[in-house]
Amino acid sequence: MPQLGAAANGNEIAHAARRAEQAGYESVWVSDHLIVPESGGRLPPIEIMEPIATLAYVAALTSRIKLATSVIVVPYRNAVHLAKELATLDRLSSGRVVAGVASGWLEAEFRALGVSFEKRGAYTDEAIALMRAAWSSAVPEFHGDFFNLTGMRFGPRPAAGNIPIWVGGTSRRAIRRAVELGDGWHGTRMNPDQVAERIGWIRELAVRNGRSLDGFAISHRVYLGFAPKWTDTGGYVEGILAPPAELADYLNRFAAIGVHEILISPLSSEPLAKFIDRFDAEVRPKLV
Repeated sequence: MPQLGAAANGNEIAHAARRAEQAGYESVWVSDHLIVPESGGRLPPIEIMEPIATLAYVAALTSRIKLATSVIVVPYRNAVHLAKELATLDRLSSGRVVAGVASGWLEAEFRALGVSFEKRGAYTDEAIALMRAAWSSAVPEFHGDFFNLTGMRFGPRPAAGNIPIWVGGTSRRAIRRAVELGDGWHGTRMNPDQVAERIGWIRELAVRNGRSLDGFAISHRVYLGFAPKWTDTGGYVEGILAPPAELADYLNRFAAIGVHEILISPLSSEPLAKFIDRFDAEVRPKLV
């Protein structure tokens, strides 16, 4: 969704969400940062709309399309509060939420929020377990290092009793979290060869843990835009600028290695709806 910077507003988000649903897309996505460094960071100093509130707005404007996060930085939030936010959104949208989650990477943001950067992985693991406990029982029983719940009523619960959790990240630790605790994996900013390597890790860990991968989602986020010739933008975005036929070939490589769903972040200054128009006309018909 057009969620970033001064150009992000309700009209643009509404138009893009409706356009995506009408075009038959599977899902719309939002990102998550609460605050970013004013200078010297890997991110530009931009404003980012809050993800759950943005998806609640989108939910009221749509009826079918899935509402997903790429990704919620779990340690920034109280896990009980996050479980309630996601469950509320899921109930309001009739079960359309996919919770992409991760432990985070921007140390300056952790420090500014007073959150432990060093314990972020352990907190994320426990938060995922706590959310599942809260969603599965009206009076959840949970005992961990960060939370203890007993005799407390939780609600609302998700529309179908659970929300799919797709774990983000590209490290071995993140992949292990996805296999052990998640319903899927959500990668970003990697080429098909790098993604294939992570899928290999997923399969190895699944065998080691005796876990079936039936129903386990594999998704990936790519940054791309239209250009007369192929260009790898490099840097933080690691995006691709290329003619439509070459973009289609590139995306089809992800399908060939076993990626189920691709999230496209447009590298474009034009409105998202216009990007979708061109993508639909010149790239989508060539996709597997």
